[in-house]
Amino acid sequence: MSTPVEPTDVAQLCAAHYRPLHAHVRRKLPQRSDADDVVQETWLRVVKVAASGLLSNGRAYLYRVAHNLIADHYRQRQRRREEVLDDTQLQAIADPAPLPEQRLLDAEQLRHLDAIVAALPPRSRQVFLLARVEQLALAEIGRQLGISRQTAHGHLLRALVALQQVPGA
Repeated sequence: MSTPVEPTDVAQLCAAHYRPLHAHVRRKLPQRSDADDVVQETWLRVVKVAASGLLSNGRAYLYRVAHNLIADHYRQRQRRREEVLDDTQLQAIADPAPLPEQRLLDAEQLRHLDAIVAALPPRSRQVFLLARVEQLALAEIGRQLGISRQTAHGHLLRALVALQQVPGA
Protein backbone atom coordinates (compact mmCIF):
# COMPACT_ATOMS: atom_id res chain seq x y z
CA MET A 1 0.00 0.00 0.00
CA SER A 2 1.24 3.51 -0.81
CA THR A 3 1.92 6.06 1.83
CA PRO A 4 -0.66 8.85 2.03
CA VAL A 5 0.14 11.91 -0.04
CA GLU A 6 0.57 14.98 2.08
CA PRO A 7 -1.69 18.00 1.46
CA THR A 8 1.40 19.97 0.48
CA ASP A 9 2.12 17.36 -2.22
CA VAL A 10 -1.43 17.80 -3.60
CA ALA A 11 -0.99 21.57 -3.51
CA GLN A 12 2.30 21.23 -5.40
CA LEU A 13 0.63 18.90 -7.91
CA CYS A 14 -2.13 21.46 -8.39
CA ALA A 15 0.32 24.34 -8.77
CA ALA A 16 2.38 22.44 -11.32
CA HIS A 17 -0.44 20.97 -13.40
CA TYR A 18 -3.54 23.14 -13.10
CA ARG A 19 -2.94 25.26 -16.22
CA PRO A 20 -1.65 22.43 -18.44
CA LEU A 21 -4.54 20.21 -17.34
CA HIS A 22 -7.08 22.96 -18.02
CA ALA A 23 -5.57 23.61 -21.47
CA HIS A 24 -5.67 19.87 -22.24
CA VAL A 25 -9.32 19.56 -21.18
CA ARG A 26 -10.24 22.75 -23.02
CA ARG A 27 -8.87 21.30 -26.27
CA LYS A 28 -11.18 18.31 -25.81
CA LEU A 29 -14.19 20.32 -24.60
CA PRO A 30 -14.51 23.64 -26.44
CA GLN A 31 -17.29 24.87 -24.14
CA ARG A 32 -15.45 26.69 -21.34
CA SER A 33 -18.04 25.86 -18.68
CA ASP A 34 -17.83 22.14 -19.54
CA ALA A 35 -14.03 22.25 -19.34
CA ASP A 36 -14.17 24.09 -16.00
CA ASP A 37 -16.57 21.48 -14.61
CA VAL A 38 -14.34 18.59 -15.71
CA VAL A 39 -11.20 20.19 -14.26
CA GLN A 40 -12.94 20.91 -10.96
CA GLU A 41 -14.28 17.35 -10.71
CA THR A 42 -10.81 16.01 -11.59
CA TRP A 43 -9.21 17.90 -8.72
CA LEU A 44 -11.93 16.81 -6.31
CA ARG A 45 -11.27 13.18 -7.18
CA VAL A 46 -7.50 13.61 -6.91
CA VAL A 47 -7.83 15.14 -3.44
CA LYS A 48 -10.16 12.32 -2.37
CA VAL A 49 -7.79 9.59 -3.59
CA ALA A 50 -4.77 11.38 -2.14
CA ALA A 51 -6.48 11.53 1.25
CA SER A 52 -7.12 7.78 1.11
CA GLY A 53 -3.43 7.12 0.51
CA LEU A 54 -3.93 5.41 -2.84
CA LEU A 55 -2.26 8.05 -5.02
CA SER A 56 1.19 7.07 -6.20
CA ASN A 57 1.70 8.87 -9.54
CA GLY A 58 -0.22 12.12 -9.20
CA ARG A 59 0.32 13.44 -12.73
CA ALA A 60 -0.70 10.19 -14.45
CA TYR A 61 -3.75 9.83 -12.21
CA LEU A 62 -4.71 13.44 -12.83
CA TYR A 63 -4.76 13.04 -16.62
CA ARG A 64 -6.44 9.61 -16.47
CA VAL A 65 -9.30 11.04 -14.36
CA ALA A 66 -9.66 14.01 -16.71
CA HIS A 67 -9.71 11.67 -19.72
CA ASN A 68 -12.43 9.52 -18.12
CA LEU A 69 -14.53 12.56 -17.20
CA ILE A 70 -14.27 13.90 -20.76
CA ALA A 71 -15.45 10.52 -22.07
CA ASP A 72 -18.33 10.59 -19.55
CA HIS A 73 -19.27 14.08 -20.72
CA TYR A 74 -19.52 12.96 -24.36
CA ARG A 75 -21.47 9.83 -23.42
CA GLN A 76 -23.99 11.92 -21.47
CA ARG A 77 -24.26 14.37 -24.34
CA GLN A 78 -24.89 11.53 -26.79
CA ARG A 79 -27.53 10.06 -24.47
CA ARG A 80 -29.31 13.43 -24.24
CA ARG A 81 -29.20 13.75 -28.04
CA GLU A 82 -30.68 10.25 -28.43
CA GLU A 83 -33.46 11.11 -25.98
CA VAL A 84 -34.33 14.18 -28.03
CA LEU A 85 -34.30 12.13 -31.22
CA ASP A 86 -36.53 9.55 -29.61
CA ASP A 87 -39.11 12.22 -28.71
CA THR A 88 -38.90 13.67 -32.21
CA GLN A 89 -39.34 10.25 -33.76
CA LEU A 90 -42.35 9.58 -31.55
CA GLN A 91 -43.91 12.85 -32.62
CA ALA A 92 -43.36 11.92 -36.27
CA ILE A 93 -45.03 8.56 -35.70
CA ALA A 94 -48.08 10.08 -34.01
CA ASP A 95 -50.19 11.13 -36.98
CA PRO A 96 -52.00 14.40 -36.25
CA ALA A 97 -54.48 13.71 -39.06
CA PRO A 98 -58.00 12.98 -37.83
CA LEU A 99 -59.25 9.42 -37.88
CA PRO A 100 -61.64 8.45 -40.70
CA GLU A 101 -64.58 8.47 -38.28
CA GLN A 102 -63.71 12.01 -37.19
CA ARG A 103 -63.39 13.13 -40.82
CA LEU A 104 -66.87 11.75 -41.54
CA LEU A 105 -68.32 13.58 -38.53
CA ASP A 106 -66.54 16.78 -39.53
CA ALA A 107 -67.81 16.49 -43.12
CA GLU A 108 -71.35 15.87 -41.87
CA GLN A 109 -71.15 18.86 -39.54
CA LEU A 110 -69.80 21.02 -42.37
CA ARG A 111 -72.66 19.99 -44.68
CA HIS A 112 -75.14 20.85 -41.93
CA LEU A 113 -73.44 24.21 -41.38
CA ASP A 114 -73.48 24.95 -45.12
CA ALA A 115 -77.20 24.13 -45.27
CA ILE A 116 -77.97 26.51 -42.40
CA VAL A 117 -75.87 29.32 -43.94
CA ALA A 118 -77.56 28.76 -47.32
CA ALA A 119 -80.99 28.95 -45.64
CA LEU A 120 -80.22 32.32 -44.03
CA PRO A 121 -81.86 35.42 -45.50
CA PRO A 122 -79.51 36.84 -48.16
CA ARG A 123 -78.51 39.92 -46.15
CA SER A 124 -77.83 37.91 -42.95
CA ARG A 125 -75.78 35.38 -44.96
CA GLN A 126 -73.82 38.22 -46.55
CA VAL A 127 -73.12 39.90 -43.18
CA PHE A 128 -72.14 36.58 -41.59
CA LEU A 129 -69.68 35.73 -44.38
CA LEU A 130 -68.14 39.21 -44.32
CA ALA A 131 -67.79 39.12 -40.53
CA ARG A 132 -66.59 35.54 -40.04
CA VAL A 133 -64.86 34.64 -43.30
CA GLU A 134 -63.52 38.02 -44.40
CA GLN A 135 -63.16 39.14 -40.75
CA LEU A 136 -64.42 42.64 -41.43
CA ALA A 137 -65.60 44.91 -38.63
CA LEU A 138 -69.32 45.65 -38.39
CA ALA A 139 -68.74 49.30 -39.34
CA GLU A 140 -66.92 48.23 -42.53
CA ILE A 141 -69.65 45.70 -43.35
CA GLY A 142 -72.24 48.45 -42.93
CA ARG A 143 -70.30 50.75 -45.28
CA GLN A 144 -69.92 48.03 -47.93
CA LEU A 145 -73.59 47.02 -47.80
CA GLY A 146 -74.99 50.53 -47.34
CA ILE A 147 -76.56 49.73 -43.94
CA SER A 148 -75.90 50.98 -40.43
CA ARG A 149 -73.51 49.26 -38.06
CA GLN A 150 -76.46 48.36 -35.80
CA THR A 151 -78.36 46.77 -38.70
CA ALA A 152 -75.24 44.76 -39.63
CA HIS A 153 -75.02 43.67 -35.99
CA GLY A 154 -78.66 42.52 -36.04
CA HIS A 155 -78.09 40.45 -39.21
CA LEU A 156 -74.99 38.87 -37.67
CA LEU A 157 -76.91 37.98 -34.50
CA ARG A 158 -79.67 36.39 -36.58
CA ALA A 159 -77.08 34.25 -38.39
CA LEU A 160 -75.35 33.24 -35.16
CA VAL A 161 -78.63 32.21 -33.53
CA ALA A 162 -79.40 30.04 -36.56
CA LEU A 163 -75.94 28.48 -36.41
CA GLN A 164 -76.36 27.49 -32.77
CA GLN A 165 -78.31 24.53 -34.14
CA VAL A 166 -75.00 23.01 -35.31
CA PRO A 167 -73.43 20.92 -32.52
CA GLY A 168 -69.86 22.01 -31.84
CA ALA A 169 -70.05 25.05 -34.12
